[in-house]
Amino acid sequence: MGNIYEICEKIVTCLQYEDYDFLNEHNALCRVSEEDIKRVMHEYGGHLSPIPDLADAMYINKYNDKSGMKIDLDLWIDGKRSDLTLQVEIKLSENDRISGYRILDLLVM
Repeated sequence: MGNIYEICEKIVTCLQYEDYDFLNEHNALCRVSEEDIKRVMHEYGGHLSPIPDLADAMYINKYNDKSGMKIDLDLWIDGKRSDLTLQVEIKLSENDRISGYRILDLLVM
């Protein structure tokens, strides 16, 4: 599952440094726009921090049809765990390889 962690870490890093070009290139913003993410981050306040223990901040829900999974990732703001959650979908190919990912939502949970 290392690739799942790498993808989530890369998405958080892109959001942290506002590297939306990378996310656009990988079609990660096909459901949620750059403007929506910026608006939610601005309204929430604070600065997005690296997540110290990604495995502890992640809730993975695998799809019954084995086509992928939805991940709820608790974000860290100003060095503290927050109630701001990034929802990511990771799609899998028939041989269980990652075929794509996208941000589903950014919300307070």
